[in-house]
Amino acid sequence: MSHERPDPTRVYAPPGANITLPENPPPPGMISPGLAKNLREQLESIFRHCNEKSFKTRSRYLEASIRFSYFLADRYRLQKFKNVDDRHFRAYAEYLKEMGFSPATIQAELAGIRFFYRQSGGKNKLSDNRSLNLPKRAVGVENRAWLPEEKEKAVAIATRMGRTDVVIAIDLAYELGLRLEEICVTRVEFLISANKTGIFVVPKGKGGQRRAIKLNPMQRAMIAKYLDYAKAMGLQPGDYLISGSEKHGVKMEIKSLQNWMSHNREKFMVKDRDKIVETDKKKRHATISWHGLRHSYAQKTYAEALRVKPKQAEKIVSENLGHHRCKVTRIYLAEVKVKKKPK
Repeated sequence: MSHERPDPTRVYAPPGANITLPENPPPPGMISPGLAKNLREQLESIFRHCNEKSFKTRSRYLEASIRFSYFLADRYRLQKFKNVDDRHFRAYAEYLKEMGFSPATIQAELAGIRFFYRQSGGKNKLSDNRSLNLPKRAVGVENRAWLPEEKEKAVAIATRMGRTDVVIAIDLAYELGLRLEEICVTRVEFLISANKTGIFVVPKGKGGQRRAIKLNPMQRAMIAKYLDYAKAMGLQPGDYLISGSEKHGVKMEIKSLQNWMSHNREKFMVKDRDKIVETDKKKRHATISWHGLRHSYAQKTYAEALRVKPKQAEKIVSENLGHHRCKVTRIYLAEVKVKKKPK
């Protein structure tokens, strides 16, 4: 798969910067590509010999630490990762703040660096988030759902590009509220069962929890459509709907979908969407992501549930999303939470 050439002025950028993390050698514009390669090899060695945390978390932390290693090679010509000290760490934190990345992204990047620094045997104390004066996370204060026209345009663009997997992923996220990882592990047999029973079972959601989604007529029609697609493609019940069956096929499909979003969102995202004013609604987030389709699903499902079971609306959405906690589900809804005045 081809990737866009990284911008050499932003070689350290974390996820969401609309670039793809390059493989060896380091990206153009590096002052010391040899040092960067050396630091990266140190980090990859640590990764291979470390069993702490989940594989997914370690992988995320490795990516963050590799980005930091480019920064170290470029600005400090550092040769050993274990020789990182607090001035390097604080300088990188300031860089991330200056680049305008979200509080959640910055905290994740720094957590990854701290983890690999500890694993490297480093003895220096790195600043905690409080002393770094990081921007505070504003969870649930913005509406991250896609606008209807954004979804329609995204599907049209993906169709023209021949990216059927993208179209299917958009539909499954928008109509069933599936996470990207859940979409990529969806097998044809899941659709067969849903078509017979009217219930789509997500067998392995976040935290390994199962959840069952009762299908409405529109959702059942979508399931039937993709069963026809699977038959036309010669897929067997045990095959993944969009991921390859080869080793790491699911992982590669997830990455492919993430890259598609990074490289194409500007083509279908409504300009200045965060300037849209909606009465009694949260402010729209400035950009969109795959996860935003889960927000769209939550809001659609909530509106439908309010019409038929208003007292159970939040619980219905919560169970369908796999949260099982209404407090978490409210983050996904568009309505501004009104504080009750004391009597």
